[in-house]
Amino acid sequence: MKILFLSSRIPYPPDRGDKVRTLFLLRQFAAMGDLHLVSLVDEKQDAEAMAALQAEIPHCYFIPHSKVNALKNMARNVFSRAPFQVAYYANKKLFSLIKKLRDEHQFDLVYAHLIRMVPYATMLRESKLILDYTDCISLEYTRSLGHLSGIRKLFFRVESARTARYEMRVANLFSENWVISPVDLQKLGLKEHHRSTVMPNQVFIPRTEAIPGLKKRLIFTGNMSVPHNIVAALNVSRKIMPALLRDYPDLQFVIAGAAPTAEVKALEGLNNTRVLGFVEDLYAEIRNSDIFIAPLYFSAGIQNKALEAMACGIPVITTANVAQSLDAHDEVELMIAEDNHEFVQKAKYLLENPEARLQIGKSGRALVQKKYSSEAITKLIAERVDHIINS
Repeated sequence: MKILFLSSRIPYPPDRGDKVRTLFLLRQFAAMGDLHLVSLVDEKQDAEAMAALQAEIPHCYFIPHSKVNALKNMARNVFSRAPFQVAYYANKKLFSLIKKLRDEHQFDLVYAHLIRMVPYATMLRESKLILDYTDCISLEYTRSLGHLSGIRKLFFRVESARTARYEMRVANLFSENWVISPVDLQKLGLKEHHRSTVMPNQVFIPRTEAIPGLKKRLIFTGNMSVPHNIVAALNVSRKIMPALLRDYPDLQFVIAGAAPTAEVKALEGLNNTRVLGFVEDLYAEIRNSDIFIAPLYFSAGIQNKALEAMACGIPVITTANVAQSLDAHDEVELMIAEDNHEFVQKAKYLLENPEARLQIGKSGRALVQKKYSSEAITKLIAERVDHIINS
């Protein structure tokens, strides 16, 4: 097969959830045939990533996309009905490249990551097209409104409505639509859409599980430039930790993840908070913790961070929307908390009950092994691609 892979962000390194997904898919597609990768890049920031992928993927096309031009695109989009994120990634050089590749190659399959790549993918109507929505982005925007104010709240209210209309409108343009969880499939309005299916994230499962014994250590991980991660980290450090420190004065809260903002860095030392930034071995940090705490009130899709913690065998406390996307059950594979008071109470319960920590950790790991292992997702990708090509 000849396969074209379209991404608005270079799928390397796997330092955030969307790149973990796209890098895994990229390598799966590369194993299936002659793969051509096309991605927008920041030439300075992505220099090492570009070199790494060029050494691995035979055909790479990287198109510079500056923030200046992207912001100009957004300004011109004010009176349009298209989502701003689609406008943001409009690039004349990329349109020209897609036209050139279309004329020179007969692609059997075209994969487009996120709705922002729809205008490019639909230039290749002679090929079988996959749109990977991943999350219901409009749902995340809607959930975020309660945590925003002023001009940002107005912007995301408008963008949420535009994105929801666009998500529905483009579904019929593709041979198959991939969505990360049943919840997102339903929220997109595609539950009964016969060409839409769930394609979960895969998660690496380490051989060794959590280090036994009480470490008095909570952890949260993720790319710390992403809004819902920033809000979660601030919430734990400023509001949840003070209540826990009354009973556990030696308790630490660790934030591990790439690109922490100045606001996140400022948490260092506050209420026993440690901000590690990027770490070489994230799983080692997780295994050396007692609880993964994640008050993700406005995230959408599957949260890889929660799956990674479950894969290590440590208990996760998170919100109902995250648990629902993972198909995990309260007090079985994880624990659900709906507000800061519940996060405090459930963290105390787990800190005081080693049997509960162990049992929930083991059940969470078993769920990941069953539904989100590399083997399970590799098999599913092969089945879906075979169906698309031969339908």
